Amino acid sequence: MLNPGNNALALRIAETLKNRCTHETLPGAAEDAGFSLGEAVSKRDRVLAGLKTADRKTLGAIAQRIGTRFADFNLEETGCLVLEEGEPPITEITRRDIAKAFGHDLAGERLIDEVLKPLWPIDSMGVGFISGRSLTQQIVQHMVLNPTDWDAEQLFGELGAFTCSRSRFARLLEAVMHPLARRGAEAQRLASELNEILRRDGYRLEFSGEASGYPGYGLSRLHRGVAGAPKNLIFASTGPKPELGFADAVNNDIVILAGAEHCLVFDRPISRHGLLWSELVGWWSEQQPDERDAAKSLGLRLRASLASLGEQGLFDTYFRRYRPMLESALPALVPQVYLHYDPAVVRALKHRASFPRQRMDFLLLLPNRARVVIEVDGQHHFSRNDRPSLPAYAEMVSADRDLRLAGYEIYRFGANELVGAGAQALIERFFDRLFQLHGVGSTGTAAPPHVGSEASR
Repeated sequence: MLNPGNNALALRIAETLKNRCTHETLPGAAEDAGFSLGEAVSKRDRVLAGLKTADRKTLGAIAQRIGTRFADFNLEETGCLVLEEGEPPITEITRRDIAKAFGHDLAGERLIDEVLKPLWPIDSMGVGFISGRSLTQQIVQHMVLNPTDWDAEQLFGELGAFTCSRSRFARLLEAVMHPLARRGAEAQRLASELNEILRRDGYRLEFSGEASGYPGYGLSRLHRGVAGAPKNLIFASTGPKPELGFADAVNNDIVILAGAEHCLVFDRPISRHGLLWSELVGWWSEQQPDERDAAKSLGLRLRASLASLGEQGLFDTYFRRYRPMLESALPALVPQVYLHYDPAVVRALKHRASFPRQRMDFLLLLPNRARVVIEVDGQHHFSRNDRPSLPAYAEMVSADRDLRLAGYEIYRFGANELVGAGAQALIERFFDRLFQLHGVGSTGTAAPPHVGSEASR
C-alpha cells in the first residue's frame, strides 16, 4: 500500500502514461521505465496496480525516466528531486555565489539557448497573461541583444535554478564548463574559483575527459578517497599466495610466476567512477572466451574464494538485491583482494616482520576514488591458537587505522551477524545506506529497480 506522498507521485505517473500511451504502447513504456503493469481495465488503473509495491526511490526513478521519454519537464524534475532526497544539497547560497562568479558571461563561447534548451523548456516558460514572450525571447532580449541587462544570477532566478534538482544544476555547470564554452587558462581559473564555492557543500568539479586536448569537468561529491589510481587488482584467491614478478617494471605490468590458477588479476585502467560489475564481466569474458554466460561464470569463480558462511551470505545478498536494481551501474563487489603483497612466505621470515593484513575480505571501488573495505570477522581476527589475544586484536585495529589514514573506508561485520534470521535485512540496510552516502544509483543515470522482477546472479 502506497503512503500519501508516494501515492501522489504514482498518480502523476499514471496520468502521464494514460495521456501519452495507447493500450498497445503502454506495456512497452512501462517496461522501459522499469515496472510491469498490473491487472485492471483502464490504462490508469493498470499503471497504479503495477506501482502499488514500489518504494519512493523506485517511483522517483520511474518518474524521471517517463518524464525524460515524454519531455515532461515537471515529472522528470520531480523524479530527480525524489532520487536526491536525504543527500547533501547544493544550497541556494552556493548557487547564488556560483552565479556571481559567472557574472554576465555564463555560456562563454557557446550560444546561451544551446546550453539551456536541453535542460529547461525555455520556449514554453515565461509565457503568461501579462507577458506573451517566452523565456527564450526574454533571454535573447536581455542577454544577447543587451548583454549587460541580465547577469547569471538574474537568469538563475528566471529558470528556477536556485531550487532545481542537483543533477540538473550539475548538468548546467558541466555544459558551461565544456571546452566548447571556455578553455585554457580562463577555464582552469574559473574551475578553481567554483570549487572553492562548491566545497562548502561537499562537491567539486573534477576532470571528466577531454576534447581536442582541453579538459572537461563533471560535478562530483567530495570524498577523501585514496590518492592515486588503482593499477592492479589481485583477488579471488582460492589457494596459496601466488608468486608475482614484473613483466615491465616501468609500466607496473605484473606477471604471475606461480599459482595463477589460485587467483585473478584485473589490470585494466580504473576510472574515477570506480569499478563496475559490468566492466569486470567484460574483462572476464575476454579471459574466458568460451564461456556462454560470463556473468554467471565469474560469479561462481568469485564465490569459490569465500570460505565462511558469513562471507557467502553477504556476497549472495548483494548480487541478489542490487544486480537487478542497478543493472549496468552495479559496483563490483570484489572478494579476497590483496592489499599488501609480501613476496615471502610468513613462516620463512626471520630478518623482519611480515606485512599485516595482506588480504581484504571485500573491496568496492566507488566513484570519486572512494575505496570501501568490508571485513567479516571470525574468531581468528582476535585470537591466536584458539585463545583470545590482545596482541592479535591490537594488530587488527592498528591496520585499520593505517588504512583509514590512507583514505580507505572500513566496515566490519561479526560473522554471526551474517547468518540466520535477520541477516539479509541487515546486509540490505548496510548497502542501502552505503550507496546513499556515495551517491551510487541516485542521479537517474542507472536503470531503476524493476518492480516485481526476479533477482538473479
